[in-house]
Amino acid sequence: MHTDYDRFEKEDEILEFTTLTPQEYEAFRNQHPYRDFMNSLKAMDLKKINHWDVEYVGVKEQDKVICATPLTSIPVMKLYRFYYAQRGFLMDYHNVELLRFFTKELAAYLKKKKGLYLVVDPNVLYKERDIDGELVENGFDHSYVVDNMIASGYEHQGFTKDFQVISEIRWMFALYLDGKDENTLLKEMHQQTRWSVNKTLKQGIQVRELSIDELDIFLDMMHHTSQRCEFAEREPEFYRNQMIAYGEDAKLLLAYLDLNDFRRKLDLEKQELEIEHAEILAKLEELPNSKKFIKKKRVVDEALALNEKKYKDADTLEQEHGACIPMATSFFIQSQDELVYLYSAAYDTFKKYNAPYAIQWHMLQYALKHGICKYNFYGLSGDFDKNAQDYGVYEFKKGFHGVVEELVGDFILPIQKGPYALYKKLKNK
Repeated sequence: MHTDYDRFEKEDEILEFTTLTPQEYEAFRNQHPYRDFMNSLKAMDLKKINHWDVEYVGVKEQDKVICATPLTSIPVMKLYRFYYAQRGFLMDYHNVELLRFFTKELAAYLKKKKGLYLVVDPNVLYKERDIDGELVENGFDHSYVVDNMIASGYEHQGFTKDFQVISEIRWMFALYLDGKDENTLLKEMHQQTRWSVNKTLKQGIQVRELSIDELDIFLDMMHHTSQRCEFAEREPEFYRNQMIAYGEDAKLLLAYLDLNDFRRKLDLEKQELEIEHAEILAKLEELPNSKKFIKKKRVVDEALALNEKKYKDADTLEQEHGACIPMATSFFIQSQDELVYLYSAAYDTFKKYNAPYAIQWHMLQYALKHGICKYNFYGLSGDFDKNAQDYGVYEFKKGFHGVVEELVGDFILPIQKGPYALYKKLKNK
């Protein structure tokens, strides 16, 4: 049962601010263009696991939901609560009357619940950008969302760049898959990326999904990567809780080299090369001065020598690392519309095997097979200068083709204005 808090009448319209059941919220969210893995019920389950309170509110017009948001909260300053509408609100931001009504009623509702302030970070793109992060001429422009939020009493936190500790990702890199197949994806990749993908296939790098019981494989690699790249390491529960909350939608992938399988492929390759070598020698007996067959013999001789080297390398690898070698891992979340690449790690020792490319190609194929229209490479800093700290990450993602995306950003709605001003002052000391 929902509770009515206020009504706004205009001619025949009746707007009603109300709490929503999870089922009402999810039904509305499922058909909304601003739905996102972070405003799903599973995302709210993760919030609960992490000790946040969760509820859902919205606006109904003649008993039909026309606006909805999740609200999560935690205690702050002992007496108050911090509220967060994660990737909310789900509404038409053109409708200023609705936004103002919802804001007014929401503020009153949160004030009664000792809310100190509310943060909202809508899942709305700001302006259209290309693969290089440049604005697209005559591209879409959703700056009205920022204008209307400010006009309704929200404080915009700016068009931030870099990774913010207190905010979710604002800049992303996305590849849209509509109308594409594997061949198209390969053709559109940067030449170096395509070469790296093909190299993993030739080297026999395999990919499989890890269960939550195998999380330690990912954690060990993440520990190695955090030390090498000097970034803060998350607690194991950070990843474990996401796997629990998202369930089957959480995809933890491992790229590895199975040396027994690799040697079997080398044996088959050697047999084919030896057959070809014998045929060339037979031709050279007939035509000893043939430049064509002399060249072919040289190519096959080189291939046989490389095959032998790979075999010896495989023996050395097995002596040092075992018969099955984990090389790279990545963590994805799947939703209705997109596959989101969140975290990754790799052992630097095996860098030459390009294992992270094997995972990306495997998951791109997965997305195509399951009709997922957006492959979201996720976080960027928004700084596209070659000296930027994350430029290498951006280059890796850019190599697969796609576009830069920028969200409208964070908005704060002070609820208890005096205490909030004091809170800000104390926080900035």
